[in-house]
Amino acid sequence: MNTRIALLLLLSAATGWAVTEENVNQQFTVTPGGKLVVEVDFGTIDVTVGSDTELVVQGKRKIESDDKARETEYVAAAPITATQEGSTVTLRARRAKDRSPWNWSGHMEMDAEYTVRVPKNFNVDLKTHGGAISASGVTGEVVANTSGGNIALVECAGALTVSTNGGSIDSQNGKGSLNARTSGGSIAVRDFGGDAQVRTSGGKLTLENIAGAVSGKTSAGSITVSLADPVPGDVQLQTSAGSIDLTLSEKAAVSVNAKTGMGSIRTEIPMLATRSRDNRLEGTLNGGGKSILLNASIGSINIRPNPPPTVAR
Repeated sequence: MNTRIALLLLLSAATGWAVTEENVNQQFTVTPGGKLVVEVDFGTIDVTVGSDTELVVQGKRKIESDDKARETEYVAAAPITATQEGSTVTLRARRAKDRSPWNWSGHMEMDAEYTVRVPKNFNVDLKTHGGAISASGVTGEVVANTSGGNIALVECAGALTVSTNGGSIDSQNGKGSLNARTSGGSIAVRDFGGDAQVRTSGGKLTLENIAGAVSGKTSAGSITVSLADPVPGDVQLQTSAGSIDLTLSEKAAVSVNAKTGMGSIRTEIPMLATRSRDNRLEGTLNGGGKSILLNASIGSINIRPNPPPTVAR
C-alpha cells in the first residue's frame, strides 16, 4: 500500500483568519466483494468503478475560520483517516459520537470532496452530514445517507438503500432493489430492473420503466409514472397534495382501484368498470391482473395509453 497524506496549515496575517487544507491520496489492495465505508462530517462523496484489485481514495478538505484555536481543535478531533481491516476499507473524517455537539460562533467556511475508485463488484456504505453523494457502476449493496444533499445513482446494481434529509434522489439504469427516501426533494427513477420503493415528504415523483413492483408516496407533490409492457409488478401510488399521471399499454392486464378526495379521475383507456364516479374508479383492463392502486387526497388522477414507439428511419 502506497500512502501519501499532506497537511497544509496556512495563516493569513492580514485578516487574522486560519486556513487548514488537507489532501489525501491512498491506495489499498482489495478483491471484488469487499466493502467501502465512508463517514464524514461534511463534503461530497463520489464513488466510481476502477481496478478490480485496487481501491483508490482521493480527498481534499478545507476549513477557514476566524478562530485558529477552535479550528485546530476540530481538525484534531476529526482527522481524515483511511484504514483497511480485512476486506473492508474505511474512510473517516468525523468527530466521535461521544463528543459534545460542535458549536461555532464566529466565521467559518468548510468544504470537502472525497472521490473513491472501487472494483465493480463492491459494497459501499456512504454517510455525510452535509453534501451530495453519487455512485456510478457499482454492483453490490449500496447504502447512502446524507443530511443535506442530493443523491445520484448511475448503473448501480444490488440492494440499494438511499436517504437524504434535504435533497433530491436520482437513479438511472440500475437493477436489483431500490429503497429511496427524502424529507425534502424530488425522486426520479428511470430504467430500473427490479422493485422500487420511494418516499418523499415534499417533492414530485417521476418513475419510468420500472421492471418490478412500484410503491411511491409523496406528502406534497405530483406523481408521474410510465409503466413497462407487460406491467411487471403491483403498483401503489399515493399523494396527499398533487396529481397522479399514469401511462401504460392499452394491452396491459391490470386491475385498477383509483380514488381522490378532492379532484377528478379521467381515463383515456377503456376498461371494464365495476365502480365509476368523478372521484372513484374501480375496473379491469384486458381481464385484470397486476394491481394498480392510486390515491390522491387533493388532486386529479389521469390514466393514459403509452405513446406509440418511435419508428427508426
